[in-house]
Amino acid sequence: MTENTPPGIQRIVARIEPGWPETIDVSPGWYSLLDRLDTRLTAIAPGYVVQQVKSKFGSLSFYARSSEDVYDYNEEFSAAILAAEWESTTTCEECGAPARNYTIRMWVWALCESHARAMAEATVE
Repeated sequence: MTENTPPGIQRIVARIEPGWPETIDVSPGWYSLLDRLDTRLTAIAPGYVVQQVKSKFGSLSFYARSSEDVYDYNEEFSAAILAAEWESTTTCEECGAPARNYTIRMWVWALCESHARAMAEATVE
């Protein structure tokens, strides 16, 4: 991450467990979604830890635990993550606008119509 990384994303990176790459592998359109999720998870479990955050099959994949205890399960915590993952499927990965899933270059993306068109056109060039 760089100094241009938004504070909300920096907070999530700071929660990544040692041994996991300190990266958030999503595009800027989901940063606001991640910031809101972090705020919600912090309210539920202030000491939560992250293993991985990425885009997968046009959806957010957010791997985290409510504490450092691997056996600590928190239903409200898990439900908040699931809700954000579902929301991501209708949020453009690039700009945050309403979106749907597109398959471009054999990869599934959550994109608005404009970004889907631009990505498809870039593929042809």
